[in-house]
Amino acid sequence: MPTPAPHPIDTDDLLAATLPNGEIEPAGSAAKKVYERDPAWAPQAISDPDCALIMDPYRDTARHTSVVQTFNSKDNVEWTASTKLTAHPSPAAATTEFDRFGQAVQGCRDFTFRNKASGNGSGTRVTLTTVQAPGQGDEAIAFNLTLWLDVSDINPDVKEIRAIRRYTMVRTGSVIADFSLSPSDSVETMEFPSELMTRQVQRLRDLV
Repeated sequence: MPTPAPHPIDTDDLLAATLPNGEIEPAGSAAKKVYERDPAWAPQAISDPDCALIMDPYRDTARHTSVVQTFNSKDNVEWTASTKLTAHPSPAAATTEFDRFGQAVQGCRDFTFRNKASGNGSGTRVTLTTVQAPGQGDEAIAFNLTLWLDVSDINPDVKEIRAIRRYTMVRTGSVIADFSLSPSDSVETMEFPSELMTRQVQRLRDLV
């Protein structure tokens, strides 16, 4: 008897797969929504083509089904994190897309970009650093971005402000999960909470 085709994962499946309120610790609150790409906020000019997918995943592919869950710390100031779950037609299609992201991460190191938030300054400088990926899902990659945003047009006394963003991408079957964390200066070394990542990957495993 032939193996049945995999059940296509839709928005309702992804929303159901996000973490319920009882499983969001150490975050203090969480919100979830269907992801809608906003072209106005996508980078409009990136100095290194190898880095395009880093800042704007799926920029040149057909529309995918995605949902986003955003987490805030109990004090809502220490860190903000999010997961974006994106469904693909099959595990093979997700693997192909994941390989594309992996090649982009390996080929990208330093670049600049501009978008709607760049104002009248020179834009944002970025350095990408690869880091050890966790043993999660079917395959995973991880990297950090260090950003220097030119704010001299709004504050002549401060040319740039620095920020850190941490990213982990995990493929589980036909779903790619993007885990991101933006720590504040006081907890700059913090990683995405491993307990949240583990719970999320397990829920993706349970998807039919």
